[in-house]
Amino acid sequence: MTKSEPTNWLVDPKRGQLLPLTGIWILALDWLLFSSNLMTAGLATPLVVSIGFVLGASGTLVFQKWFAGDSLWKAALIALAPGIVVGTPWPLTGTLVGGWILLASGIKTTKRE
Repeated sequence: MTKSEPTNWLVDPKRGQLLPLTGIWILALDWLLFSSNLMTAGLATPLVVSIGFVLGASGTLVFQKWFAGDSLWKAALIALAPGIVVGTPWPLTGTLVGGWILLASGIKTTKRE
């Protein structure tokens, strides 16, 4: 990539298996779903886990299909992992995995570009 070729690092498929946008998606869902679960004193956990899995997997499927250009089957297989991570009832899991995806995709080098 040359200097004159602008690219959006969030959806750059060369940044790794999962797009940086997926890392942000996991972080946002994790914080949104499980912080709102605190208001119900954990009673909504089964519902939040189900919603987290569906939203995590479907969002990743769309990102991988549209932006990374993966086939439907490859995008669906890749989307299972973020679905499981967001659906895990421990908020720290999504935060760690989402942050790791961003770091692995080279968020530090983006600042220099």
